[in-house]
Amino acid sequence: MMMLTTMLENMGAAIGSSFLSKTNQLVFTEYAKGAISVLDLIVPSTGIVKNGTTVIKGTWTFDCETGLLGAASTRIADIWWEQIDSVRRQMTPIGGAGIVNLGQVDFNLVTPAVLQTLSFGSKPIPGNNNATNELKVNDVFAVRTKNGNIAKIRVLQYGYDLKIEWMTYKFADSYHTIGTGYTMPEDIVASADGITAYVTERNGSLLQVSLGNANRSAAMAIASGLHAPHQICLDEQHKQVFVVEFANPGRLIQIDLKTKQQKILLNGLNNAIGLLVSSDLAYAYISEQSGGGKVTKYSLQGSAHITLATGLTNPFFLTWSDATESSFFVAERDPANRVTLVKTEPSSGSAVHVVTGTGIRPSSVASIGARQLLICCDTIIQKTDILADISMATGLFMGIGHVPWNLITPAGLADTTALTAYPYQFPKDSPFGGVLSLQVNHTLAWMKAVRYYRVIVDSMPRMDTWLDLKLNTANGKYEIPVEFKPEEKWGKAGCYAIHQPGEWFMNSDLGLIMNSSSITNGKRKMTIEFYTNAGLKVSQQVFFIMIDNNRCTAAIDMPEIAGVSATTECGMLRYGNKTDTLSIRYVASHPDLQATCAWRVGRAGKGTVPGVPECSVDGPVQHVPFLFQKDVGTLLGTTCPSAAFYASVYVYARAINGFGRLSQYDASSIVAFALTL
Repeated sequence: MMMLTTMLENMGAAIGSSFLSKTNQLVFTEYAKGAISVLDLIVPSTGIVKNGTTVIKGTWTFDCETGLLGAASTRIADIWWEQIDSVRRQMTPIGGAGIVNLGQVDFNLVTPAVLQTLSFGSKPIPGNNNATNELKVNDVFAVRTKNGNIAKIRVLQYGYDLKIEWMTYKFADSYHTIGTGYTMPEDIVASADGITAYVTERNGSLLQVSLGNANRSAAMAIASGLHAPHQICLDEQHKQVFVVEFANPGRLIQIDLKTKQQKILLNGLNNAIGLLVSSDLAYAYISEQSGGGKVTKYSLQGSAHITLATGLTNPFFLTWSDATESSFFVAERDPANRVTLVKTEPSSGSAVHVVTGTGIRPSSVASIGARQLLICCDTIIQKTDILADISMATGLFMGIGHVPWNLITPAGLADTTALTAYPYQFPKDSPFGGVLSLQVNHTLAWMKAVRYYRVIVDSMPRMDTWLDLKLNTANGKYEIPVEFKPEEKWGKAGCYAIHQPGEWFMNSDLGLIMNSSSITNGKRKMTIEFYTNAGLKVSQQVFFIMIDNNRCTAAIDMPEIAGVSATTECGMLRYGNKTDTLSIRYVASHPDLQATCAWRVGRAGKGTVPGVPECSVDGPVQHVPFLFQKDVGTLLGTTCPSAAFYASVYVYARAINGFGRLSQYDASSIVAFALTL
């Protein structure tokens, strides 16, 4: 079962939140207290609760805060040295404690700041009496105790009885209020520099405030008279915000932060709560609590909209799952009390429940990397690792982005559908393209005496360079830039160093950032080689990857009747009888047919022609043009002798980069015309 760690308690209805990555803080609103508060994810240690050396006997438990040992059936503790049989053993967290294995790292480099960055789970650490044992001498693991303190533990001697060295830290209070005086604050969103924030109040206000002086009395009003405004989407590049209204008339409003002018983008939303706007400003994603609880994708360049998920329980705020904007998290309130991942493009299984059993009334989610979530509930804030309890493939090479290596088919295509519990799902048999992030298990590699690795595509070693941020263990901030570049070792080009123990990076598993546009499209052989410091090849993993950086094609000919086409200047097309056939040829193609398309024919201002399946078709592309044909009477209906129409086609590339679909390879076309006598 997924572990949910309570970070804060006794909150006054924590609602909206914004993660400040530069300072490792979560800033959030407290609706009932009328306050803005902060959760510090890294705080100073206020001392050592307990430390020392001891022997945990087989089948016994250990309390990290008191140092007491005892039988599993008689003592409340944090970990249990479980003996399943004569071979199988494991270190199991109990009593609400969490555990994580760090491997053979320098015990002294695991500082209190480092301990607070770890992701704890409920999955036991294997300590089997065979080659699969992870609790070897000098292995270090960490435990978040049942009381919220954190211990680091080093194995000194392995056996049925396990000798350990441990040190348990207590920490300063991580919660403080930075602003008061608000009236029912709903959402808060912070600027990228963490200096300024924007807040909605349920009474109708949108405010701008400095986080250094965050009281309501110091805030500047951006808008007032809104109707129960909820989630805010900040577009810093264009100095504007978007906000949705819960109450009638239920609008999506665009507000200029300089002039404070408002523009109504949508009307008639049904108890809208959550909002995201794509970075290209093309789409808005909105959660609505009425109408069955749904999330809808609205075009901001027309009237089209697509329902992405229905049957949600009181859906609340939305959060992007990563920078690709291919999916987002939505908090579902009671009685569901869960977090659901929704894809931005409709497909079967587009909504997956990734966290269940949260605290009552979850309202917002903050995503920290690919795995960790902070969840604001009514009275508590929780932290969880959404991948902690999912059985993943083992190996030094882990995969590409969110696609594990074992879910890449022999044809080189991604097929995450084979692991239904995995939250990051992609369409079956997706090719790869764009900038690819290869993932390497640096900790396991170091434990196996691996010091370097190479990535070879076909017969050529990769020579890519990239930057990452290393943790400053003194203050818990990822702020030390490190350049990764290839070296020549033992006469071999393209060797990259494995992360050393005690080095903690923002992207801890990143092994290579590779721009696949430098590789020829098609099925490519990839080899990942792992070497000792002396140049001995320890292992290698060989697999194939289908590269597809081709662009889609979309085009529509002007409609015609009896060989006469609508004029391109005015778009008028005359018909003689309602039995006349309207024909439209259109192209929806891709060089390798690795795309799908959406064809629509509709009346201006009315959307797709109802009751005519041929006017709304989704399916595969083809090399030859498509032909749409329908009699004029069916399109016009019974009430209009003349009408304006549109025909559109959108072609979706299927290629992914391991995090999301490569929409930059899409293509679209649209034409307008009018049928008249």
